[in-house]
Amino acid sequence: MSDLGEISSAALQQYLAHADKLGLDTAAALIHAGIDPEQALRPEARIDGREFQRLLQRLADQSGDPLFGLHTSAFIQPGSYNVMGYISMSVHTLHEALLKVTLYERLVGDMGTTDINMESEQAQIRWHCRYPDQPVRRHLIDNVLSSWLCYARWLTGNDKLAPAEVLLEHPEPAATQIAEYERIFHCPVRFGQPHSALVGAPDLLMLPTRQPDPLLLSTLEAHATAQLAQLGIETSLSQRVRQCIKDAIGHTLPRKEAVAERLGMNIRTLHRHLADEGQSWQKLLDEIRLDQAKQLLRNTDQAQTFIADALGYSDIRSFQRSFKRHTGQTPGQFRKTGQTL
Repeated sequence: MSDLGEISSAALQQYLAHADKLGLDTAAALIHAGIDPEQALRPEARIDGREFQRLLQRLADQSGDPLFGLHTSAFIQPGSYNVMGYISMSVHTLHEALLKVTLYERLVGDMGTTDINMESEQAQIRWHCRYPDQPVRRHLIDNVLSSWLCYARWLTGNDKLAPAEVLLEHPEPAATQIAEYERIFHCPVRFGQPHSALVGAPDLLMLPTRQPDPLLLSTLEAHATAQLAQLGIETSLSQRVRQCIKDAIGHTLPRKEAVAERLGMNIRTLHRHLADEGQSWQKLLDEIRLDQAKQLLRNTDQAQTFIADALGYSDIRSFQRSFKRHTGQTPGQFRKTGQTL
């Protein structure tokens, strides 16, 4: 069996809560899996992935529910995602929340990885499961995708939020099970796909969250970075600077001094360490501005003057010159062709 890493005990609670509701003996299931029931209650504890796999298999078997993983999404809450769940509450949009997922998801566990594929007319949020063994793999994929959607509905305050479709790698199940998938996702579900993903219009990711809090975000991210370090998971300085810029841009032009202070260093040290990684402040700022500009040009009808101002350019001409220098097209040409560069 491959190394399955670890899962946080916080993420474990969803599965245990659903099992408790079904009347299963969760304490006995934990012991059967080799997990100390008291350890499973400690928020910062980490559970061996092989033990977690045995637990999930045991609970699913005892439940008699072939959609056990899908139904656990009813018990999602911010704490299920460790500190990452509270970080996602503090950002401004669903897209920002998903970017935080890609940065901090290993705090939740090593079950899989997330990527966001943005195109002109479609966004795919994909999850790549690390667990090869069935049916645990299927239960995990069902849990992650349905939990994401339930949590996004809570973050935006929109109970009707739904993707255009859901892609699942599983073979097509019985018609009654397909109906249950579609009841939970509120959209068509396609099976036997090359990857598992939520699919929808890019503007859905621009939906605002209910209670953004930039000050709290800074504190939470510092805690998350410290937790990653304690777990031996490195985050490069350029990755952390990139995240600081993303947090600020669109609201105000990020200042090097503020970012350096947030990261606990002076500007000279910031420049030196970025250079050691083959990066620079200006390069990171330009990359993020360009990416944000492309998204706004593709997915909104906002005027170029508004975009230039939101991204911190001194005027529209500076924005247009920078965009053409990096892409070979003016913003207007890019918007007209909808080209992916």
